[in-house]
This record gives sequence, C-alpha cells and structure tokens, in this order.
Amino acid sequence: MHLNVPFPILRGSIRHLMTRSSQTCRGRVTWRRNYSFYRDEVKSLRAVVNPDISKIRNIGIMAHIDAGKTTTTERMLYFSGYTRALGGEVTFRKILRERAIGMLTAGMSTRAVELNVNFSTISHVDFTLEVERALRVLDGAVAVFDASAGVEVWQKLFVVKIINHNINKLFIKLISLKNKGVQPLLDAITAYLPAPNERNHDLVRWYKDDLCALAFKVVHDKQRGPLVFVRIYSGSMKAQSAVYNINRNGTERMSRLLLPFADQHIEIPSLSAGNIALTVGLKQTVTGDTIVSSKASSAAAVRRAQKEAESKSSSQRESSSLALAGVEVPEPVFFCSIEPPTLAKQADLEHALNCLQREDPSLKVRTDLDSGQTILCGMGELHIEIIHDRIKREFNIETHLGPLQVAYRETILQSATATDTLDRTLGDKRHVVTVELDVHALMESSTSCDMTFEEEVKTQLSAGVREAVENGVQSAYLQGPVLGFPVEGVKTVIQHVSLESGTSAAMVSACVSRCMLKALKLAGGQVLEPVMALEVTVGEEYLSPVLADLAQRRGTVCDIQSRQENKVLLATVPLAEMMGYSTVLRTLTSGNATFSLELSSYEPMNTQDQNILLNKMAGLA
Repeated sequence: MHLNVPFPILRGSIRHLMTRSSQTCRGRVTWRRNYSFYRDEVKSLRAVVNPDISKIRNIGIMAHIDAGKTTTTERMLYFSGYTRALGGEVTFRKILRERAIGMLTAGMSTRAVELNVNFSTISHVDFTLEVERALRVLDGAVAVFDASAGVEVWQKLFVVKIINHNINKLFIKLISLKNKGVQPLLDAITAYLPAPNERNHDLVRWYKDDLCALAFKVVHDKQRGPLVFVRIYSGSMKAQSAVYNINRNGTERMSRLLLPFADQHIEIPSLSAGNIALTVGLKQTVTGDTIVSSKASSAAAVRRAQKEAESKSSSQRESSSLALAGVEVPEPVFFCSIEPPTLAKQADLEHALNCLQREDPSLKVRTDLDSGQTILCGMGELHIEIIHDRIKREFNIETHLGPLQVAYRETILQSATATDTLDRTLGDKRHVVTVELDVHALMESSTSCDMTFEEEVKTQLSAGVREAVENGVQSAYLQGPVLGFPVEGVKTVIQHVSLESGTSAAMVSACVSRCMLKALKLAGGQVLEPVMALEVTVGEEYLSPVLADLAQRRGTVCDIQSRQENKVLLATVPLAEMMGYSTVLRTLTSGNATFSLELSSYEPMNTQDQNILLNKMAGLA
C-alpha cells in the first residue's frame, strides 16, 4: 500500500468558507462558490503562521499507488491559493523525493484552506514506521480511491487499520486530474473533519494549559544539527525556552522554533496547541518522546490524575509520569556488515550511524562480538540501500556493505534442565557461583521470552543477585544455540543459585548465560524464518510463469482473485527467497506486474531447509 501521510502544515482561509453561515438561513439558498483568485491573492507564508486552533485540520491523504494522492494534493494547494499554476505534479514529486528518499522527511508542507495537510510520501513496505509515526499525530484522514480499479481488498483492510488508529475518515468521489471534486473535498474537510480542539485526548487534559507535545520525527541538518518535529497537544511552545523530556528524564533548551513550508523554514517566537512545529537545539530527544514545560509540570499532572482516580475509587496510576503513546518500532528483518574505507574514517562512520539511528528508529546498529564488525539491521533491501546512499551523499563516507542476510530467530523444541558452576580467581579474589535452571518452550504463537524464580530461591537472593541473574538470562536470549540469532518463545525458571561471599555480579551473570546456553542446546534448537505476505497484480497471460517462479521460492499460494482484467495472487513466501524479486518479476512479465510485501510471521524451518541454511552459514554450500 502506498500512503501519502501528512506532515506540517497546510492551513489558511478561502473566501467561500467565510460565507458558510449563509447555509443556515431559512428557505432554500443557492449560491456559487468562487474558487478563483488573483495573482496577488496567493497566500503570504507569514500571514497565516499561527491561526486560531479551530481553523486547523491535521489530516492525511492516503491511497494505493497511482491512485491520485499527489495530484489531489497539488489541486488542493492551487484551489486554496498557495500555488499559482496547475499541473505541477512532476515538480511536486521531485521536491518530495529530494526532500525524502525513503525515510527522510517528505517535506511538502504549505498552508491552505483552514486545514493542515501534512504531506509525506511512503512508497515501500520498508518504511512502515514512517507511516505509523505520521498517523500518530493526525486528527483526520482522506482516502483517495482509484475509481477505474473499483473497490479492492486492501481498501477494506485499510479502513479497519485506520479505525484502529482512531482517525476520522472522509471518503469522497473526485477526479483531481480534471479539477473536479477537489473544491467539495475542501468544503467537506472543513465541515466534517475535526480541529485539534475537537479531539478528546484524555491524557493531555491533566496538563491543562501547560505544554504537552509529542516528538514524532527527527532529521539532521548540516548547519543546525538535529531538527525535531513535534505535535503540540496542549499549552504553547516558545523559542529560547527550556523543556523537560519525560522519557529521558532530562531538561533541554530549545534555541529556535521553526514552521516548515516545503523547503522553507520560517522562524517564529511561539506556537500554540494543535500545531506541528520544527525545533532546533534538542540534542537528546528522539521519536516517541513526550515534552512538557518542566519536571514540576509533569509532577502536577500526575497529582491531578491520581486525585481524580482516588475520588472515583479507582486504582491509582502505577507510573510516575504521564507520557503520550509513542510508536511501535518493528524488528529488523535484514542485516549486513558495513565498513569504512579506512580505519581513520571509523569515528566518522560511527557519528553518521548515530545520527541516522536517531532519525530512523527502525534502523539498528550493533557490533558483532566475534568479528568486531559493525552490523546494519534494517527493514528490507531498499531500506539498507538508502542508508548506504545517505552515508555517502550526506556524510561523504564511501562505505562497503557485506552481503545482505536475513535476520532469523530461534526457539527450542522441548524442555531441558542444566546446571553450571563457575569458579574463577581474578587477582587475589575467588569468584564461585552455581546455577541450576529449566527452559520450556512456550506456545507457538508466543513471540517473546519470559523468566521467573522458584519462590524459595527468590526469597533467598538479594535484589542485586536477582538483577545479575536476570541480566544473564536476557543476555542468553540474544544469542540462540543454533546460529546465534535472538531467541523467542522460551520461558526460563531459576531453580537454584548459590555463591560464595565476594563473588561479583558480573560473574553471576556470566555463569547464568553459560548455563542458559547449555540448557537451550539440550532442548533442541529450532530456526525460525521470517515469512512474508505477498500480493502480485499481474495480467492473466503472465500468471503461469509467476506461479512457477513462486513455487521455486518455497511459496504457498493462498488465493487468486480477479481485478478488472488482471489477476491478484495472494501468497506467503520465506523472506530469504525474495532477494531480487522485483527484477525477476519485471523480466517474467515484461514490466506488466506490481507486487507488495509485508512481514506475516516467523515460522519454523523444516529439517531439510534448516540443514541447508546451516551448511550455507558454515560456508559448506
């Protein structure tokens, strides 16, 4: 699915919107809306910097690929007085792509029509997080459907997903390319979609008139450093002021406050609730953080919430803060090594990766303990390619990528018990610890791991020793017994822990990790591979070769549907078999097919496929 999901900020006013009150007169009133404007009526950016909150609409424009998102938005800009000519889609797309290769800010944000159409282009499953965090700060959404394709299955699913995000929806029939339907769409957005003050955010009300804002995106600027996009939910945000980050438990000073207009950033002294702004100077804030005016303000909000909970005889909140819900970051499914051209560039590469990780939470960077290599973990081939390109283009570092590999998971097949003793002397101090534990396979649907202590053991151990044991178990979960991939679906029960006086916490953790590895091996390791949901839209004449190719990729066909003159193939296929699929599909169909791919689940590999993988990883195949 392709989504154009908003980014700051489109608002303003149109003459005809000011005359809507005429509709309330008695009797039938017929009047013609005038959407034309003179050259000098094109909006001044500074003229509409901070309008009344009731005149703001934070919305998204969403659709399938080539359904008309860009054309619709371009027409909205024109008819609301922010562009001077129609037909600028090519330039419009160029701005978007230059501003946002994949994960970057798609920064077409200009003001128009008493709304705030924040525009972001998302064109690949690799960038699901970009969609999620943009959806997080919206108050409404407009779905654009391709009438020539009819109602498609994805649209029904899409509606369910949007409902789950609690976003208002507006469906309207329009033909943007012919300049029809856009004007009623603007009217409908103003009439039916909510302004920020019409949305009920339960948590925000505890802050009253104090600042409460959500940081939902970070980008890096060569001159100004990290720029943080924030949605203001209550109070106001002022330049040259200190703010408190609840998630980081720290205070930062914001030097400047900016309002984005496409590739322009207008500096402003303050901004009120309902707006989306760009901040300069926040060094520690990342996506999903809640920003308030001060630590005292946060504490006051907690007290108000607890006071009401007590008055209603309900349970008090366990947390000591009231933080806005962030975004759920998906786990990476691909990884590869990355190396600088020379050792002298290693520090520069680490700086670049730190900046990119802060911008993109779905990018993970780790160091391989055995080889010492830096490992990039991402959401797909395109995702990692874009990261590689950005390092070269923005940080001037020529890097080498190792072969792309699939991020497998591991689990166990049965229960097992293991005991281990560590006896080591460091300097003049002897460290002795003995551990006994059980591991059990959880239900197949479980994607997490758990651990617990036998009650008697728990009461005997100090808090420090219990923490060391837990650290050892969690460390073991990161490296499975088969190929060293993270473990899931396992429960650990600590049966016995004994240690001599003076034994360090680090030695306790080391013994527990070693005992865990022994138990996991005894329980029989099982590799889990990521399986993708695949949808291919193809002409019927090319269906047979596509099916034959899918069979060679260990794919399973779920359904074949008809859509106009095309066939839609729904299947599941292991991610490892989808390397370079776009090129192969283009060749098989002479370029007359499209496909979408998303993670479905992690499934156990059969014995034959697992042995092939083991031989491949060992360099024997």
